[in-house]
Amino acid sequence: MRSTFVLPVLLFASIFAQAQGLATDNFKSTKSVRFSADMLDKSIDPCNDFYAYACSRWKDQNPIPADRSSWGRFNELAERGEYILKDILEKAAIERKDRTAIEQRIGDYYGSCMDEAAIEKKGPEPLDADLKAIAEMKSRKDVTAEISRLHREGVNALFEMGSGSDFKDASHIIAEVDQGGMGLPERDYYFRKDEKSEDLRKKYVAHVQKMFELLGDTPEKAAAEAERVMEIETGLANGALDVVSRRDPAKIYHKMTRAELVALSPDFAWDKYFADLGAPSFTSLNVANPDFMKTMNGLLDSVSIEDWKTYLRWHVAHANAASLPKRFDDENFEFFSKALQGTKEQPPRWKRCVRAVNGDLGEAVGQAYVAATFGAEGKERTLKMVDTIESSLREDIKSLPWMTDATKTRALEKLVAITNRIGYTDKWRDYTNYKVIRSDAFGNSQRGNLFQFAHDMEKIGKPLDKGEWPYPPPTVNASYNPLQNNITFPAGILQPPFYDNQADDAMNFGGIGAVVGHELTHGFDDQGRQFDPQGNLNDWWTKEDADEFKKRTKCVVDQYGSFTAIDDVKVNGELTLGENVADNGGLRVAYMALIASMAGKEPAQIDGLSAQQRFFLGWANVWCQNRRDAVSRLAAQTDPHSPGKNRVNGVVSNMPEFREAYHCAADAPMVSKNACRVW
Repeated sequence: MRSTFVLPVLLFASIFAQAQGLATDNFKSTKSVRFSADMLDKSIDPCNDFYAYACSRWKDQNPIPADRSSWGRFNELAERGEYILKDILEKAAIERKDRTAIEQRIGDYYGSCMDEAAIEKKGPEPLDADLKAIAEMKSRKDVTAEISRLHREGVNALFEMGSGSDFKDASHIIAEVDQGGMGLPERDYYFRKDEKSEDLRKKYVAHVQKMFELLGDTPEKAAAEAERVMEIETGLANGALDVVSRRDPAKIYHKMTRAELVALSPDFAWDKYFADLGAPSFTSLNVANPDFMKTMNGLLDSVSIEDWKTYLRWHVAHANAASLPKRFDDENFEFFSKALQGTKEQPPRWKRCVRAVNGDLGEAVGQAYVAATFGAEGKERTLKMVDTIESSLREDIKSLPWMTDATKTRALEKLVAITNRIGYTDKWRDYTNYKVIRSDAFGNSQRGNLFQFAHDMEKIGKPLDKGEWPYPPPTVNASYNPLQNNITFPAGILQPPFYDNQADDAMNFGGIGAVVGHELTHGFDDQGRQFDPQGNLNDWWTKEDADEFKKRTKCVVDQYGSFTAIDDVKVNGELTLGENVADNGGLRVAYMALIASMAGKEPAQIDGLSAQQRFFLGWANVWCQNRRDAVSRLAAQTDPHSPGKNRVNGVVSNMPEFREAYHCAADAPMVSKNACRVW
């Protein structure tokens, strides 16, 4: 079950599996992912548009594949990783006596997922138990029992339940309830009045209708049911927080007693719900959005039991579409991938199955991935880079002209307390209680949800386990977690174009060095700065410094808010603030680390480029991307990361070091007249 609370702050919006740059026999592309000066469009002045100078040729040579909504350097690595995982899973799927327990689980899961004939033969029958239980509901009181059962199965109905660190005492795990139960990406999708938003809502209702028809309802009945689902979800959205509000920790942390939660929504049988979940006994929890619980209660009182049956049938079908026959999976793709993101074709079945295994058995397949691709040297060199960047950030904090000594002291204490997790976990997840059956694709997926939900519930009331990772080793990403005050660098990101042992220091500092700086700076962005060295929500700033911080971040909000994401949609400067602050601070401290490593000696030029110029190209190189218009619009409304072009040009325009490196005139487009700087 995914968490909806304060998440690890990721480098990138999506999580991808990827390879270590190894060759595989069946990987269809042999094109290098390494940087080459041939990639540069020298007809473009880097001082006019650095992103175009660095990426336009790559963009022209790398159109978006039909099964993708976007294509960038991250995706190139993801593609390679999926082929390596495919090799691992195909070998594990061969039934033989000497298979290990891990090979059996990942191999049989993959084999069952790939067995489309068996899935088609069963039809929608795997849904029968859920649909029967829903049909037997007699009154609104029965809603509680159904919600608890569906939540255990991973169905996002009515609201969300999970566990997480207590914001005020991060070393302890508490229960959490939050807004949920809506099929569209976030609450404003239900209310925007522009033509494209209204058209998207119509397509959503049409999609829900088709799913009901696939369940066996007549078109007339299905159409009425779809409208009712939309009404209920819109009602829930009325009480939900928007994506910008949810970036403020204070708005999603409200610790209450169980009695106080009951008072918010007395028409939901909370005691029965928690008992049915099998959750440990607890007396208090975080009610992330109290207003949502009040809104939910009003709907429980006003919506008929027949309409609740309709709503729950839809969410059961939606949650399980990928494990059902092709007609369900394809219809789900038509809206959530094609209409919402612009993807033209379904990914091949094997890719979907690789992703499914990685989703439910990430640390099991991750063990095989690490054994095949990642050595101790990867962890060692990354730790060395982290130490170097931390030293630069330490010097940056000490030299800040706008911060008082009192707050600097506290900031340095927090920096020293940041812990680093590199490559893969030291303690792999135990999947002994997760039963995988070769011929049961649907059951394997559902049991995976049950396994993960039970694992989440078991944490309640226990001390925080800082050794548990947020994603599996093949992930091409990195993150900072404010509640744990740590950074995580999985094995998947520790190779070209981020880190290349064949490249010079300048390229690596601009790549993986800037990524390290980015994650460390998240500890001091508009969210991270609100948490202390122990991960507790605690104001450790003087008022003078807090005011100056807000003034400086307002500059960043305004700058990025002036960028166009797509057509008439601007980048949301408030939504993307944390990532933009981390980009700007991260690249700055990585540059400081590069200069320090040069020790006053200027390296020889490579391909006619100075070390300083190659450093900035190292940064730009990882953000080259093509996006379909639909996903650009979706990202602008939901993604806390700015588009690749803005992540590059926005940062370099704020750095005098870039102007010096490329000898830009004072009035050049890549030289900001009002340069923003926080860290």
